[in-house]
Amino acid sequence: MSCYVYSNDSTVQIPFQCNNVNGSANLLTGEVRYSSYGYEPDQSPTQGFLVLFCVGFAAQLLLSIYWKSWWTLPTLAVGTALECIGWGGRLWSIYSWSWDMNEGGYWYSDFGAFIMQICCLVIAPTFFSAANYILLGKIMSNVGPEYSSLHPQSFSTMFIIADVVCLVVQAAGGGIAGTANTTNGANQGAYIMTGGVIVQLVVTVLFIVVFVEWLWRRKRYSPVKKQFNPFARFYKKKSSKPNHQSLSGSGSRSGSGLNEDGNLETENSSVVMEQISTASRLGEKNKKIHSRNSPNLNENSPRLSEKNLKLMIGLISAGTLLIVIRSFYRAVELADGWTGPIAINEPLFLGLDAALMFIFVYLYAAIHPGLAFGRKLF
Repeated sequence: MSCYVYSNDSTVQIPFQCNNVNGSANLLTGEVRYSSYGYEPDQSPTQGFLVLFCVGFAAQLLLSIYWKSWWTLPTLAVGTALECIGWGGRLWSIYSWSWDMNEGGYWYSDFGAFIMQICCLVIAPTFFSAANYILLGKIMSNVGPEYSSLHPQSFSTMFIIADVVCLVVQAAGGGIAGTANTTNGANQGAYIMTGGVIVQLVVTVLFIVVFVEWLWRRKRYSPVKKQFNPFARFYKKKSSKPNHQSLSGSGSRSGSGLNEDGNLETENSSVVMEQISTASRLGEKNKKIHSRNSPNLNENSPRLSEKNLKLMIGLISAGTLLIVIRSFYRAVELADGWTGPIAINEPLFLGLDAALMFIFVYLYAAIHPGLAFGRKLF
């Protein structure tokens, strides 16, 4: 087999003796050259993680259905599915590996497979973050919405919108990289993806701030004085009208009632008003005691047990830590483009991305949010 390069004037092909043995070096530089990855991905861990994430996807899908936790389908299940697709693309790259005899010889893999794996593996944790945002919003609404400066109605909405922005930016960067015809164009896509990862990291830090504030206030029984609720207009407001019928009924038994103007009218109105005032004070006192010891303003759902509450708080804490470490790694990795020293280091990728997301997927399968907020299918 012959390899060749062009002469300095780019008109004459200069032949070289070469071979296609795996790991052959470039005859001009003496170094082994790889396209896309900068190294040849190891097949064994690639196959292993592909199987593990596919099993994890099946688990997330079945658990979402079993617990009727439909919101985990577009978050946990979709994120795990993207991990499967990404690792499938990585395995495709390995199977497409071939020796290109041009320019002294280098190892080539399908560029589409490379873009498929990088885009899916970078974007997937965005859906995992969305699961955390929704889960914490549910916890807040159930066991203490008064302890967050951000109203639960707006909490999940704001963070989900931010998550979608991160997703769009990262997808745009992946699209630019995938359609680029030059290395500079591909690197530009990588830089845009880096921006999306950095924004996601910032959003996650803000999420941690709100989370920690809620935990601190709830532990100290210190409700906020005023909540920020920018999306209140998009939610239906429940009107709280006085129950005239009950007042009228109780008044009729004591010689009192409501006149045409809605005012209390009774033969002994001072006594009745004093009784109402006393009952009101006792009610407010009992309400404060109940809020302090068992805060739950969501009357439409049963209060979360202390055991499940601790499980969910621990789950969110561990999951968020995994996402932060992984996002920091990805931001540093992509900042130097596809050929930076971190981007071409496979052990770092396996340890700071693959392993962390594997732990996340199986952690959320072992302690599924449906344990706290789901309803068994059978």
